[in-house]
Amino acid sequence: MRRSRFLAGGAALAAAASALPARAQYVNMPYRQVLSIAVNVPLSGALAAYGQQIAAGARAAVDYNNRYSAPLERVFAIRTFDDQDALAIALANAQFAAGDLTVMATIGGLTTDVTVGAIPGYSNAGMPLIVPASTADAVTARGYRNVFRLPTKDTTEGQLFARAILPQAKTTLALAVLQDGAYGAELAQGFVAQAKALKIAAEGVAFPSDDPDYARAAAAIVARKPDYLFLAGKLGPMGPLIPALVAAGYKGAFGLGDGFYDPQTIALYGKALTGALVATSFAPLKRAPGDFMILGDLSAQVGDVTAFSAYGYSAAQIVMAAVKRVNAVDRTATLQALTAGATYQTLTGSYAFDFNGDPIDPNIYFYSIGKDGFKYEKPAHPTGFVL
Repeated sequence: MRRSRFLAGGAALAAAASALPARAQYVNMPYRQVLSIAVNVPLSGALAAYGQQIAAGARAAVDYNNRYSAPLERVFAIRTFDDQDALAIALANAQFAAGDLTVMATIGGLTTDVTVGAIPGYSNAGMPLIVPASTADAVTARGYRNVFRLPTKDTTEGQLFARAILPQAKTTLALAVLQDGAYGAELAQGFVAQAKALKIAAEGVAFPSDDPDYARAAAAIVARKPDYLFLAGKLGPMGPLIPALVAAGYKGAFGLGDGFYDPQTIALYGKALTGALVATSFAPLKRAPGDFMILGDLSAQVGDVTAFSAYGYSAAQIVMAAVKRVNAVDRTATLQALTAGATYQTLTGSYAFDFNGDPIDPNIYFYSIGKDGFKYEKPAHPTGFVL
């Protein structure tokens, strides 16, 4: 790490450690015990917008809880840390959070590398970690019992996509397309494995992520004569493949992983993708009857509700519910409550966690692409959460 960045990071850490969040008037009443939830995400730099959305969602959940709590109930506060999407800073922040005995759990991180790299530090501190963003299998694959992830992991998303869509598509050959060394390998793996389990011909096909030749990759894909392409990647690096495929003569259907659940997908490639299905674990919250009040409250505080703000909200809800469930006064009791198998009702759905820390009943939701934007179609399997 360059010395200038180290010094800047040190200054940010000092500020994060010393500055407590502003608290509403009812939190400052002397007879109310205040417990804290740490949020350790990028709050500055290129990814700041996403981290700030997570923090805003968590803060809104705490405000809502405190507003409607009984006069003598304990209340909660959010303590934010800026990890700058750097592992060293995230680990230092985790130590600062662990040094605050009022902190019951941490919400974080944002990117996979930082999240996975910081998990041992949280585990050593006995700190429950609620992961609101990363879908990589590695987050919950290493046996740490203090990690609880909200979105559906990549392998499971691929499996659910193939199971829900391919039988109705009546495809003869489905290809899961990914880029070497980039996001999407586990997503493609789950898709292909489930397709084969359904006796549907499917294969994975990769092209380079470094200096990719999209026309060449498209020609090679079309030469295999697929009639269904599942794009297991992210919009930015993989998007240019779409017009290249059309130019190469591809006439079949498209399926898109959650890396394409972005308004820019429609803005850039909407015409070529008309009718394509995009999958995401982020439910259509306006169709969830139980979310009416809290969704309105969150919208009033943050404006447009994104997956990041919604998962931040849900993560804070889970921590507060676990604390209340066992009347926890420290993070050890909070962690025991989270590992005990309870079900938590949140803004983004109902969660109970398996031994690894993933949702026991994962689901994804399908949206079709049309000229007016994304249109909700259905869940991968029936759920009572949305209409």
